[in-house]
Amino acid sequence: MVPRRIVVAMTSIALLLTAMVTPAAAAGPARTPPPMERVSGGERPLTPQERALSDRKVAAAEAYVASVRAAGGGLSTLACVTPNGAPDVDTAGDPTTTSTCYVPSGFLPVQARNQLKSTYCGPAVGQIIANYAWAMKSNTNKYSQDTIATWMLTNQYGLTNAPELAAGLQKATVSSPRFPANFAWGALDMRDRSGNGNIGDELQDYVRAAVSGWKMPLAIPVKPHNKYSDFNLSSWPNPVASPGHWITAYGWYSYWTGPTLPRIYYADSSKNYGGGTGTYWDRTSTIANLIAEHTKRIVW
Repeated sequence: MVPRRIVVAMTSIALLLTAMVTPAAAAGPARTPPPMERVSGGERPLTPQERALSDRKVAAAEAYVASVRAAGGGLSTLACVTPNGAPDVDTAGDPTTTSTCYVPSGFLPVQARNQLKSTYCGPAVGQIIANYAWAMKSNTNKYSQDTIATWMLTNQYGLTNAPELAAGLQKATVSSPRFPANFAWGALDMRDRSGNGNIGDELQDYVRAAVSGWKMPLAIPVKPHNKYSDFNLSSWPNPVASPGHWITAYGWYSYWTGPTLPRIYYADSSKNYGGGTGTYWDRTSTIANLIAEHTKRIVW
């Protein structure tokens, strides 16, 4: 079982997490730059408001991780047997954390959905997350992918950019029963804040904070299987010339102990479009490299 002091600390820091990500109410709507204003990786720069929200969420995630560490949450036990199957969720359908042999982990109960068009990986992620947020039954959807695509400007641009995906997720999940108090979806520019030469440790911390703190999935854009890359998603076993792809991160396994043990669990929606539809996992270091090969962003 997870020590009680860690459970208490995680509960208290979850309140801090939601308090720190509240959007600035008086600032008004952010201007959305036209699509020709791009940064490397193909997307526009974040607006000052979007960057401020990103900074608050990073601070909240770092506070969450520090709190768990201070409460006695140590490193994963490297001698533990690593599970190969999908994680369990409790019978009430709520998030559950497993601690067998005390390898910490956390998961949310999501259901994969097939994307309905080649450009609808973003709306499919939106549908998965909206269904989770509204606690929908496994065979029903809160919103259609076409509706979510309209909110994300997918049809307008022929793809889904991170800031627009965040705006679409806000519309699709706000006021839902699982929407955290004072929460706001935002895009984050991933960077090596620790100075160790990679973004795997940052990514694992952000997934931990989102899944176990806010109890919300994340949207992650990657190059799923570039034939010139040394990395690929397990859901994309064959090389594909893809402009980019969105997946839904819903779970994590192990604190960051290096590139080998930590994992991210995700739902993919790409059956008939190069990948697979279902739930999968890959090493966090692999997904971090796939992010770095694409837009270097996440949405959380």
